[in-house]
Amino acid sequence: MLHPFASFCVFFAEMLIAYTYFMGLMEQRFTSAKCVLFGTLLFSAGSAVNLFSGNNTTTNLFTSFLITTMFAIICFRGGIILKIFYTLIISIVSGTLEAITLSLSAFVTGNAFLDYNNDPLLFLFEAISSKGLYYLVVLVLVRIINPSGHTSRVPLNFFTYPVTSTFCLIIFWRICAQPECSSEVQFLISIAAVCLFISSIMLFVTYSRQVEKDIENMEVRNELSRLQTEQSYYQVLDQQNQQLMIYAHDAKKHLAAIQSLNNDPQINDYLSKLSQQLMDYTRSSHSGNKLLDVMLHKYMVDCELRGIRFEYDVKVCNLLQLDDLDLVAVLGNLMDNAITAAGQSEGKWVVLNTVRRNTYSVIVICNSCETPPRQSGKNLLSTKPDTKFHGFGLKSVARTIRKYQGDYDWEYNAEKKTFTVTVMISEKANASTSSTDATMIWTKI
Repeated sequence: MLHPFASFCVFFAEMLIAYTYFMGLMEQRFTSAKCVLFGTLLFSAGSAVNLFSGNNTTTNLFTSFLITTMFAIICFRGGIILKIFYTLIISIVSGTLEAITLSLSAFVTGNAFLDYNNDPLLFLFEAISSKGLYYLVVLVLVRIINPSGHTSRVPLNFFTYPVTSTFCLIIFWRICAQPECSSEVQFLISIAAVCLFISSIMLFVTYSRQVEKDIENMEVRNELSRLQTEQSYYQVLDQQNQQLMIYAHDAKKHLAAIQSLNNDPQINDYLSKLSQQLMDYTRSSHSGNKLLDVMLHKYMVDCELRGIRFEYDVKVCNLLQLDDLDLVAVLGNLMDNAITAAGQSEGKWVVLNTVRRNTYSVIVICNSCETPPRQSGKNLLSTKPDTKFHGFGLKSVARTIRKYQGDYDWEYNAEKKTFTVTVMISEKANASTSSTDATMIWTKI
């Protein structure tokens, strides 16, 4: 009879392989730890069903298909039909490889097809060999189905290791099948087989994690470079605005002088209109934060060109506690998202307000938004096609806010079709403050 621990190990290995498979094809709903935890619970239930049915082949295949489908539906994003199709593919692959492995085992060892139920060592070799082949084929499938996914871009030379390991397992099989092979040698070879199987999985898991870290580091560098470029851009804009304001101030003086020398009412009226236009231009924001003023002027022009109504009020709170680079990271990313969403809506409006609440500076950005945002829990996701290389701006916002002992929250009103994001930043904190997650009490503005 199959040992319960052996059954659990087999189903746990199938869960890890299924996780690798779906991770290369779909986007996760939860963190890797939560996905593995859910998968362990589901496949443990499958192991229990397998033991209860006496390791019946038909029941085992149906149970594996069912729990793998549930695992995909719970832990990964995508259509249910597509998940069922992907599950059907690997179920066929798993069943076929298991049948091939059992047939080869019966041929090499001279035992009956299902003798592994009563021989632990034979079960061990057959399980490791079938799951090793299964894992190798799954990696190839992911590479074929989703060649553009970064988790599937495994160098071809990496496949030599599991192929070699599988070949070694076949040799181990043949050695253990010899009558003169002692139990001690069989036990040691079994340990070696387990180590080969585990090392094959760990090789690819470690490589996939390293690829993800490299991509995240690249995104961090790209985001920092973008923020530095925007900061330099705002500095250039500030210099240009200063020169234009000086010119406008001098031009008003000249127009006033011309108007005092002129007696023609029509010319006076024309000069008055020019003076009013220059006066309107020089009435830009004067919050006391030069970078904030420049950013607001830039967004005013941007919204005007896009036909978006932009209103703001930053007189009470000018966010001076934020470093320039951090102000660009927080306000720049949030305003860019707001303007993009508003530009795609019918209302086309954005409202920005800053206020003080106790010892916190509060930024509230509200904009028209026709479609609900994509989300994972309370985390916002990018709506751009390639999510692997977009959406890092929101992570930059969250990371920057934590530097100032702050946090942010968002709300989408489906009836009013509005999206509101509220940011709270401690006025006592600065950029040198250690990154901590403070518990925030949100106040309705």
